[in-house]
Amino acid sequence: MKKVELIVTLKPQVLDTQGEALNRAVHELDHDEINNIRVGKVLYFDIDETEDAKIDDSVRQLSEKLFTNTVIETYSYRILDEVSQ
Repeated sequence: MKKVELIVTLKPQVLDTQGEALNRAVHELDHDEINNIRVGKVLYFDIDETEDAKIDDSVRQLSEKLFTNTVIETYSYRILDEVSQ
């Protein structure tokens, strides 16, 4: 069993209203060194599989059918350490 970290973000050309609001708030707190905030989501889940190819297939299928809206979002993931049971 392994743990997967899936990162979902809006595509660069999609307006990120949450990111814009955070960017304004950060600047109001006088942190002008921070810019271009983009908001996304991170999902962690365990998968009862050890072969990377099978994990890749499952994660891609679920990401494209369930976890993301591929019209406006993109995703990346990485396989983390083996999970002890």
